[in-house]
Amino acid sequence: MAATLFVVLSAAGLAHSAEESPWYGGISLGHGEAKRTGSWAEQADLSYRSQGVTSLTTVSTGSSAWKMFVGYQIDENFGVEASYARLGKFNGSSTVTAPAAGAGSGKWEADAFSVAATGTLPIHENRVAAFGKLGLAYTSLSISATAAGGATTAAYSPSNSRINPMLGIGIRFDMTKKIGLRAEFEHYNNVGEGGKTGQSSVEMLSIGMQYRF
Repeated sequence: MAATLFVVLSAAGLAHSAEESPWYGGISLGHGEAKRTGSWAEQADLSYRSQGVTSLTTVSTGSSAWKMFVGYQIDENFGVEASYARLGKFNGSSTVTAPAAGAGSGKWEADAFSVAATGTLPIHENRVAAFGKLGLAYTSLSISATAAGGATTAAYSPSNSRINPMLGIGIRFDMTKKIGLRAEFEHYNNVGEGGKTGQSSVEMLSIGMQYRF
C-alpha cells in the first residue's frame, strides 16, 4: 500500500511545473482552547478522594499552542497534509477541604499527530485560497498533579492516547511562489478518556508561514 501511494504521489508530482513544487511545509503559532476541562478536573478529584484527600479542582481552558506541518498538493484542489500539534499545557489548581485545608496544582498537556485529506478553493488570482481538511488524529493527554491536606498528599499522573477524527478550515495568502501565510481553525475531538483522565475536545486557532519546497 505504501509503495502504491508513493507511485501515485510521484506521478502527480510530475504534472507540476518545475517552478511549482507540490511539497510544502511550515510552522504555526496560536491558541489552544479545551472545551470541557470540567471533565478533566472531575477525574482528578475522584483520584484524590480515593487517596484520602477531598478537593475541588479547576483546569484552565486556554493555552498557547503551536504546530509543524508538511503537505503534498496533488492538484489545484486536493492534497494530503500531516502535522504535529502542541495543543496546549493547561494549568490546574485544587482547593483541599479534608483531611485538612490545603491546596494542589498540576499540568494537563495535550498534543496530536494527524493525517488529513485537504481541499483547496482558489479565490483571487491564485494568491488567495480557502482550504479545509478532514482526517484522523492520534491525540495524547498527559497529567502531572498533586493535592495535599495536612500530612496527606495525593498524586495524580495518568495519561491517555487515542485516535479520533479531526477537521480544520483556513485561508492562505501566497506572498511569493514559495512563501505563504495561513490562518486556520482546527478541532480535535475527545482528547483523553472519560473514565481515566476525563475527556475534552480541543480547538486550535493559529497563524503560520508555509514554504513550498
